[in-house]
Amino acid sequence: MMNIILILIQFLFNAIKYLLEFLAIVVLGVAGAILYALPWLLRVIALLLWLGGDYLGISSIQAIYAPISPAIPVIALQFALILMSVGWLLIVLSKNTSLVWGGMTAGGLVIGGASIGSAWLLAHWQYADLFFRVLPPALFSLLLIYEMIRLRSLYRNRNAPFETGVDESNEPFVTQ
Repeated sequence: MMNIILILIQFLFNAIKYLLEFLAIVVLGVAGAILYALPWLLRVIALLLWLGGDYLGISSIQAIYAPISPAIPVIALQFALILMSVGWLLIVLSKNTSLVWGGMTAGGLVIGGASIGSAWLLAHWQYADLFFRVLPPALFSLLLIYEMIRLRSLYRNRNAPFETGVDESNEPFVTQ
């Protein structure tokens, strides 16, 4: 009888040992799969942060400007946000293609953070409504003033060579 109990205890210890080995293999396999897929998971997270930031930006523009503006200017502001986001991504792509995922993450975090900050500002500052009413026309006016000054400068210097930002020291100077 004692012999049968010892055999059963030994069988139980072997079963527990095999179960622990199996669980260790499964856990290490899952950890290895996660580490193997980590670059793709980080890319998916970067894409989701970029899209999430844009979604937060579009929804905050809708929440801030829809009660005080007609639909077309609100859509224009949302389109401007999309253009800024895609433009940022194109700038990052033109500078260094290996930084595109970090650029997407940074862009999404900046736009999402600005959206959350604007919602917080609207809820906690009594003059935020006036600030957000004045902000788009003020930015548009600054853009027009900048473009006017820039175009006037280009018009006055139209005979001067156009600076492209590329080092053209090997090319001879051409005048017209």
